[in-house]
Order: sequence, then C-alpha cells, then structure tokens
Amino acid sequence: MFQSQEAIDLIERYKQGQRNFQGFQLRRGDLRGLNLSHTDFRGVDLSYANLREVDFTGADLRDAYLNEADLTGVNFTGANLSGASLIKIYLIKANCYQTDLSGAYLTGAYLTKTNFKEAKFNGAYLNGAKLSGAKLEGAYYDEKTRFDSIFNPKTAIMKIKDSKKKMIDCSNKIAEVKRKRNINYQSITLEKILEIFNHLTAMSRRYLGKTMTQKYWESSRPLFEWLDQFEMTASTEIIFKGELDTVLSTTKLQWLKAWVKTFIENCSQIIQKYPKMIDVQLVNVLMSVDFAQDDNIASLGKPHQLLPMNANSLELLSI
Repeated sequence: MFQSQEAIDLIERYKQGQRNFQGFQLRRGDLRGLNLSHTDFRGVDLSYANLREVDFTGADLRDAYLNEADLTGVNFTGANLSGASLIKIYLIKANCYQTDLSGAYLTGAYLTKTNFKEAKFNGAYLNGAKLSGAKLEGAYYDEKTRFDSIFNPKTAIMKIKDSKKKMIDCSNKIAEVKRKRNINYQSITLEKILEIFNHLTAMSRRYLGKTMTQKYWESSRPLFEWLDQFEMTASTEIIFKGELDTVLSTTKLQWLKAWVKTFIENCSQIIQKYPKMIDVQLVNVLMSVDFAQDDNIASLGKPHQLLPMNANSLELLSI
C-alpha cells in the first residue's frame, strides 16, 4: 500500500505510540486513510503525497511542505498548518474546522466544498485558489491575507481581525491598501527592499530549491557595483550590510527594479504561474514606481518596466 519504507516505518511507530515524525522523508508517500491525529509533522516534506482521507485532527504541520498533495477528504480539525506550503493542493470535501492556516501558501490550491468554519487565514496567500462551494463562515483573515481581486471575503461572511486580534472595520483595510499603492518611491528603504527580495526567495525556493534560487538571483543581478553588497546566507536569506532605514536614491531603485524584474522572468520560465503566486501588493511597492517622472534620473539605456499590476498577476514586458 505504501510507496516507501519511511511510510511503513511511520505507521509502525505510530502504533507504538510515537507522535513526533519530524525529519521523516515522505515526499510522494502513500498514507491514504491513516489515523495520524495529534502528530508532529513540523517541517516535513509531504509534497505530491497521497493523503486522501487521512485524519490529521490536532496535528502540528507548521512549515510543512504539502505542495500538490492529494488531501481530498482529509480531516484537519484543530490542526496547525501555519506557514505551511500548500501550493496547488487538492483539499476537496475536507474538514478544516478551526484549522490554523496563518501565513500558509495556498496559491493555486483546489479548496472546493471544504469546511473552513472558524479557520484562521491571517497572512495567508490565497492567490488563484479555487474556493467554490467552500464554507468560510466565521473564518478569520487580516489585512495581510491575499485573495484574488474578484473574491470578496465579506460576501463569504468571513471575519477580519488586526494583529491584536480585535475586530476592525473593513474600510481600514481598504484605506491601507490604497496607502501602500501610493507610496512615494523617495521613501523606499533597504528594509522594504529586503522584505521584497526575501518574499520572492521564499516563493521560488518552494519549487526550485535553495541552489536554483540562489543561481537565479546571481544570474539576474545587473552589473552595478553597489548591488554586490547584497549577500545570500546559507538559508537563502538575502541580507545587506548597512543601515536598513537608509532611503534609496532613484538610481539605486531603478537598478533594483531591473534585478527583481529579471528574477521574476527567470523563475517564470520554470514556474509558469510564478507571477500569480507572489504578493503583488508587496512587490508593487518597487515595481510600480514610475521613474520617468523624475527629471534627474540616470538612464540605464534600456527601460525595465512592468505593466500596471493587479491582485492576480504581473504582466512582464520583454526587453
């Protein structure tokens, strides 16, 4: 029934009372129909696994990888999947009552006819997720939750909370979105640039891995000496040795914009839906800047621009 020795091992250990399975290699494993309630799968790679009708009640799956796994009929009641990577999963006719999906990546996921009542989607990425027939009454989201532009959480009777878990008026969220869209490029700091870079890195790493992600950042880097001060750590975090509150000049911002644009294009050659998976609102802080309005900007010789972005996609221009 199972595709790997690891899966067989897991069942035997569960029967013996073990519940901590961190470090197990279960990628593409076949665990369908098993009772794995109250287990610890933090950080475990379950990508492409067959998990149909598995009972994960109360399980801890924080930061786990379940990309493109078949989770049809799964029971995630009370489970913790915060920070988990659930890209393109099949979570159909499942039970996610009071499931914590805070900060989870659900881009392109199939979530139809699933019970999400009282689930938490704070800071989750639901770009391109299929939610038809899903029960979302009483599910929580916040100003950082990413939905498709055509999806209205108010119509789905979801509840919005701020970081202090207090109810806030939806108009505040709308005002915040507008404020971010109108950010003056003269106030963009290194801290904001690193936030953009590391968000793109996290999304790329889930599909391409650390080595390819690092390679794409390096091959995308324009020949501008100042950019050499950006470094990548062993964990693929991009850092910069300098004051993070430094406001960047228009020249540096234009080179950074060119770098990010090329990186997105390179990732899109392998992950075709990559532009739809990323947080457009965050990346748009840099990519929507119109340098042409500044008469003092130094020319790069070639324009590196993006068409106006919406919540669904980045429309890349060829250079």
